[in-house]
Amino acid sequence: MDGVMKMERDLTSRALMNVLDVTHFYNYAKLNNDDLYEQLKAIIESLTDDQSIIEKGIAILDKNRQTIDHIVKNTNSYEELQQLCEDLRSFKRQNGLLKTQ
Repeated sequence: MDGVMKMERDLTSRALMNVLDVTHFYNYAKLNNDDLYEQLKAIIESLTDDQSIIEKGIAILDKNRQTIDHIVKNTNSYEELQQLCEDLRSFKRQNGLLKTQ
């Protein structure tokens, strides 16, 4: 069962990294740890130097804090993950952070 849970967490981490920072997709494993919120925050901070945009990104994380906690505990639903990913995509789109590479 642990292998299945780890695989699910790996897939979740890959999905989140793909949404936030596809250029560094290979670093998805850092999102497998219990400090997921802090890791996501660090990625958002690395996307821009504009403090107001960073604050908007952190607000998205705060809004989805319960989902992030569920991901850490491997108790998240597919719908929760989808909502978090969509919120992060919208954040990037609205703030001009989408890159095509």
